[in-house]
Amino acid sequence: MRAKAAKKDLLPAVMRAVSVADKKSVVPILSHVLLDFRESGLRLKSTDLDHSLTEDIPAEVSTLGTVAVPAAILGDIVRKSSETAALEFSLAEKGSKLMVVAGKSKFELSVLDPGDFPEISPLKGACTFSVKSADLNKLIIRTKFSMSPEESRHNLNGIFLHKEEDKLKAASTDGHRLSVSEMGIDIKESIQGMIVSKKTVFEVKKLLDLFQDEEVSVAFTANQIQFSLGNITFISKLVDGTFPDYKRVIPEIIGDFFVVKRADFLEIVDRVAVISDDKVRSVKLELTKNNLSCYVANSKVGSGRDEVEVIYSGQGWSAGFNAGYLLDAAQNVHGESLKVYIKESLAPILIIDESEPESLFVVMPMRI
Repeated sequence: MRAKAAKKDLLPAVMRAVSVADKKSVVPILSHVLLDFRESGLRLKSTDLDHSLTEDIPAEVSTLGTVAVPAAILGDIVRKSSETAALEFSLAEKGSKLMVVAGKSKFELSVLDPGDFPEISPLKGACTFSVKSADLNKLIIRTKFSMSPEESRHNLNGIFLHKEEDKLKAASTDGHRLSVSEMGIDIKESIQGMIVSKKTVFEVKKLLDLFQDEEVSVAFTANQIQFSLGNITFISKLVDGTFPDYKRVIPEIIGDFFVVKRADFLEIVDRVAVISDDKVRSVKLELTKNNLSCYVANSKVGSGRDEVEVIYSGQGWSAGFNAGYLLDAAQNVHGESLKVYIKESLAPILIIDESEPESLFVVMPMRI
């Protein structure tokens, strides 16, 4: 086996493979990347059994061959090679070592039997649809931040995708806040609710950033989902669990609300939150006619207050919230103003960007 590939083509592909490979697995082959030198170029594969990546890049292949090498080590070698380097690969006699040459640098890497690498093949009998990469990316951006960080709550460790009429909807929650967004979709088949894992969300987000102006093909079965963009295919198992009925916690869009400039809201919450306890980050919002105040009292540090003008003509209202949750919601809205629906002090608030009505955010209150 003998081949050559440019660093500019090889490095991003290898780093994506490293990101998917299982670095902590007790199964050695899962920490490796499969290099398949073909007539058409180089195909890289990596997997942790739950997530799999296949990518094709240009390469000059003199002799065909396949080899499995440590993903992280190969990534470091490619990353630290000269920017203008072309990396040459050749398999030593008996196939026990992979020779990697980059300029004057030479490495010998131990290899594993490529026959032991798990089979990665496109989904069969899957339902498919295509969407614009930018639209799917926006859907993920609006919902990924409220996925649960608690591994024990596996059914909340991802984004819930489902179809309603001609809309693809996404939702995520950690039990304290909820994000929902939707986009138009042209597909006749029904899409049963599926939970896309957190790792899948982050990996696919990277790909969507890379292919911003292209279509992404999505295929899914009862337990897997596949994303195909350009020369890359990413396959993942779906989370096995039931997502909660999130619609039950969304406040009705009726009753009292206030309108505040998003930038002003971010500034006062962020400024006052520096006084709050690092663990809880609690702040108190107090609302009077055309005025919103943000207040924090910390027995160890002191207190702080800031305020901003709003559009509001209802009764006085106050409630406590996690400052981080408020900031996350406001930062993921791109319009100039926020419309916030309120009820009693222990009821959740509903945050809407009227310039993007397809997205909404719910934040649960906390006792202060």
